[in-house]
Amino acid sequence: MNPQTSCGGWPFGWKLWMTAAVTTLLLSGLSLFAQDKPAAPASDSEEAKRSREELQFSLEQVATMRLQHTGTGAEIEQVAHPVMRFGAPLFGNHHGTVWVWGKRGRPVAVLEMCQQKDDGLWYQACHSTADAPLKLTMSDGKTWTPKSSNLKFQPLPGAPLPADTPVARVRQMKAFLQKFSAHQLWTWEYGDGSRHELRMLPTQVHRYEDRDQQLIDGALFLIAQGTNPEATLFLEAVQPADDAKPFWQFGVGQSTLAENVVFYEDKEVYHGRPAKNEEWSLSTSSYWRTTSKTKDKDSQP
Repeated sequence: MNPQTSCGGWPFGWKLWMTAAVTTLLLSGLSLFAQDKPAAPASDSEEAKRSREELQFSLEQVATMRLQHTGTGAEIEQVAHPVMRFGAPLFGNHHGTVWVWGKRGRPVAVLEMCQQKDDGLWYQACHSTADAPLKLTMSDGKTWTPKSSNLKFQPLPGAPLPADTPVARVRQMKAFLQKFSAHQLWTWEYGDGSRHELRMLPTQVHRYEDRDQQLIDGALFLIAQGTNPEATLFLEAVQPADDAKPFWQFGVGQSTLAENVVFYEDKEVYHGRPAKNEEWSLSTSSYWRTTSKTKDKDSQP
C-alpha cells in the first residue's frame, strides 16, 4: 500500500501512526466574531453541512493564534478570513483552508489546515516567508519559532518592466503564471518515489504592496495537486533603491513533505528537497507540521 499525502503532503493511510506522535495543538486568543460564522442554507446536504462545520472549526482555531516578531514582540496582524478553501477527497481530507499573516506587504507566514476524514484530528502545516525570526504562540504554551524563511527570491527570467497600473500588472502576472510548470516526487522517508504533476492555480489568493520597502506590487499564488496546495508562488514587482528600473521577481515556498520541482519556460528554477522527519516536527524549522484534536460533539456543552 502506498502512502498518500494530504494538506500539503502529509502521509496518511498506513503511516498515520507517525502523525499521532506529534503533540496536540491547542489554540487560544482572539474571539471569533459572529459575522465570521458560516450561514446555514435553507436546505442542506450532508457534504455542505460538513463543509460548513469544518470551516467553522478552522475559524475558531485560527482566530486564537498569536504571531509576533521575536525581536520586538510586535504582533503581526492576521488576514481575517481564509485566502482559500480547498478540497482533496482523494487524500481523505475535506474542506481545508489557507491563512496568511501580514496585512501590509508580503505575508510573513502561511498556514494550511485540514481534517483527515473521520479520525478526529486536524492537521496544520506552517511555513515562514519572512527573514526575521517569528513566534507563534498557542494556548498550551507551545510555540513555533522559525529563525528564517525557506522562501528565496530571484529575478523572473526575460520579464518585461512592470506595467504602470495595478490592472495591467495583474495581466502580466497571469501571463507569467502560464509559463510555470511543476511536479513533485514522493521521496520523503515514507514516500514511494512516485511522480505527481502539479498545477498553477490561475487566480491569486492574496494581493499586497509596500512602497516603503520598494515593493510596488505582489501577489500570492498556489501550486497545487488538484486544489490541495503543495507550494506557494510569490510574484512581485520591486524597485530596490540601488536599481535604476523596477523588475519582476518570484519566490517559491515549500509547503509539503514531497520533493517539488518548478520550471519557468521549461527551465528548472526551483528544486525543494523532501522534508526530513526530524526537521518538520521541530518548532524552530521554517516548515512545521502539527496536529490538534477535534472536540467530541457529545462532550460539548
